[in-house]
Amino acid sequence: MAEEFKWFLKDAIVDTGMCTYCGACAAVCPYDIIEFDENGPKLKEECYRNGEGACKDVCQRVMTDASRLSMNVFNFMAKPPSLIGQYEKIFAARATDSAIREKGQDGGAVTALLAYCFDNELIDGAVTTAGIAKPSSHIVTNKEELMDAAGAKYSMIPVMSALKETTESLKNVAVVGLPCHTYGTRRTQFFGGLNVHPIEVGKDGEKAKIPNIPYVIGLFCMENFNKEKLSEYLANAGVDMDKVSKLAIHLDEMIVTTDEGDIEFSLKDLAGCVSDGCRICRDAVAKVADISAGYMGSSKGWTTLMARNAKGLELLNAAVEAGYIETSDEVDVSLIEEFAGLKLRRFKSELKKRLEDGRSVKGYWVRDYPGVRTEVKGTNFVKIKTQSGLVDNAYLGKVAELSNKYGDGKLELTNRKSIEIQGVKNEDIDDIMADVYGNGLMTIGMGYVSACPGNAYCPEALVETKDFANELTPMFAQKLTPHKMKIAIAGCANNCVRTHRHDIGIIGQKQPKIDTEKCNGCGRCIELCKFNALSISGGKAVIDRDLCGNCGWCVRGCPHEAAVEDKLGYSVWIGGNDARRPTDGVLLKEFCTKEEIPPLINKIASTFVKYRTKPGKERLGNIIELVGEGQFVSEVLSE
Repeated sequence: MAEEFKWFLKDAIVDTGMCTYCGACAAVCPYDIIEFDENGPKLKEECYRNGEGACKDVCQRVMTDASRLSMNVFNFMAKPPSLIGQYEKIFAARATDSAIREKGQDGGAVTALLAYCFDNELIDGAVTTAGIAKPSSHIVTNKEELMDAAGAKYSMIPVMSALKETTESLKNVAVVGLPCHTYGTRRTQFFGGLNVHPIEVGKDGEKAKIPNIPYVIGLFCMENFNKEKLSEYLANAGVDMDKVSKLAIHLDEMIVTTDEGDIEFSLKDLAGCVSDGCRICRDAVAKVADISAGYMGSSKGWTTLMARNAKGLELLNAAVEAGYIETSDEVDVSLIEEFAGLKLRRFKSELKKRLEDGRSVKGYWVRDYPGVRTEVKGTNFVKIKTQSGLVDNAYLGKVAELSNKYGDGKLELTNRKSIEIQGVKNEDIDDIMADVYGNGLMTIGMGYVSACPGNAYCPEALVETKDFANELTPMFAQKLTPHKMKIAIAGCANNCVRTHRHDIGIIGQKQPKIDTEKCNGCGRCIELCKFNALSISGGKAVIDRDLCGNCGWCVRGCPHEAAVEDKLGYSVWIGGNDARRPTDGVLLKEFCTKEEIPPLINKIASTFVKYRTKPGKERLGNIIELVGEGQFVSEVLSE
């Protein structure tokens, strides 16, 4: 019996029938000690981290983290999750080259797209699956190899493990894979931001070589098969696997093309060949790819292409313009929705069955939604956004109803003015989030702007805060995540929201001046001043500008209206935080208008990114200390 080594993924994912064979774990292992067989991944030798390193971090069956992946994929314009995901454009396509159409799947559009990328030097490699009888993953480096790899294989293949083949000459490598592969690819691609620590380096300095991945093309998938079981079934049915030239699935049949002709098999008869990890999958259309592709929705001989983001749409338009593919608008989106809905229903049925059988099921999908986080006891909290702390009673009543329906009846009020529904089970996440969106409630991950009541409610506030916070939130919520940047707005110098302990703090300020004709030197302003900035000289009040805190109390309290407003605006402080390495904010600029602040925040973020070297370990204040306050402020304020 082969020796088994201690490995987190074996216990939590592989042995529980959750693994999808995506290969991400093998791709990032610096020691190259992960290999795959018919039962999934395993360690070839002992891991000195007990298998709790980068392999655990990139496993999309531990957590897809799709809500944060989507921020990157969709350039911080991600929409709430939907059945077929968001996209820019959808159409049917096929290769214009007859040889590619014949060799490729459903018109060969994906093969034609990759051919365009090779010809225009957009990529120098592509991760694909090759071989029918014994399919395996590898990197093709030219169009000739691409043609040999064309066509679907319908076998569980660790596609991403081929990234280990990357050499110094391969800088830009596209990945073509099933939905599960796209999640593994994205978790690897955005590793630093998602896991808030660098990727694993071996004890002797070993590093996994992951190339730049310019394009991720995801293939529609309802189910996939264990290649050994599928080969055995087909062989027992009289199919000579060495003579198979093509596999295709349409509706409820697999069509096997051999030298002698086509043989059709019912998918029901192949059910025993489906991988356990595939049964618990919920994405049929590769929602986090740049381009998704499949036969569903288009006529025979055509591929449905979904350009999900601007990058994907740009590539498709360029390939059409260059004559590599031709397109048609005749796509039945309802068929794609039906296809995706069927897979989600299958997932829910399998989930229910496993839970009833007492099997362990990792809730890898819960963070497909923003604002959901796992709790210690294995349940989740769902974060409900308020209008920077304001909420009407009807809205709050809906939150309470959902807490009783799905949670444990408890609500947590956070210090950043959101409401958390606690104790939500993994299996109820889809239903509660449908109710959240359906009831007009809002949810969001980190990044929304916190604010005090402001002058709409508080008599001491100098400026408006709530509406301003709610304007800034959609501009910057989660966009400022190289790693984390928190923003707060205080209406006056009382600073109730502790702006100096935020990465970006905004404070209302009013600079006073004395109307000497009205001032009689009564001294009331001296009593009101919290900064000891006022004195009486020659029977008139005098302001010490070095001490004045611009709080406006003297203006509000002068009985003779002699202390009057000179300037009103917002001061901006940067670099504060109360995290593991706390720092105090420093003054960036005084008396800003509301219109000045958004571009200023953008400049702060870009300067931060310029000097950041350790994603996830450095907050803004740490970088300011590193660069020097004077230089950092000077760069932010420069034109």
